[in-house]
Amino acid sequence: MGGIVAWAMALAVVSAGLGVFTTHALRRLRAGLRLRTSGVATAGQCVSMSWRQDEVSVRFSYTLPDGTQYEADSFNMPRTSVSIGDKVPVVYDPASPATAEVTDLLGESIRVHRLFLICITPVLLLFAALDAQLLLALL
Repeated sequence: MGGIVAWAMALAVVSAGLGVFTTHALRRLRAGLRLRTSGVATAGQCVSMSWRQDEVSVRFSYTLPDGTQYEADSFNMPRTSVSIGDKVPVVYDPASPATAEVTDLLGESIRVHRLFLICITPVLLLFAALDAQLLLALL
């Protein structure tokens, strides 16, 4: 019986961890879809770049028509021709102006987050079913 409890706990912990990543991907997907349907285009400027293994993220600033300035990070990409100080086309959400993306990366961001959710959902459902079966075996 102790083995069943250990497996149930392990599945629950892994499911919770995957749930965190899934929630993040779902939020990014919803933000991307909002930007695509109701985003406002503006000019931005690359202020810094962050390299992580084989990917780069561009930090960009942009100014709203009322003069308010924001900064945001782009979707990670394998390479870029953007340099610090370059102008970049940006789209931001007028209802939440801090939500923005480099226009050229918006489609890729939506595609990657949608694909992640399509792939991870069956895994989460499988883990939930296995966890439920293990817990029922305890009763």
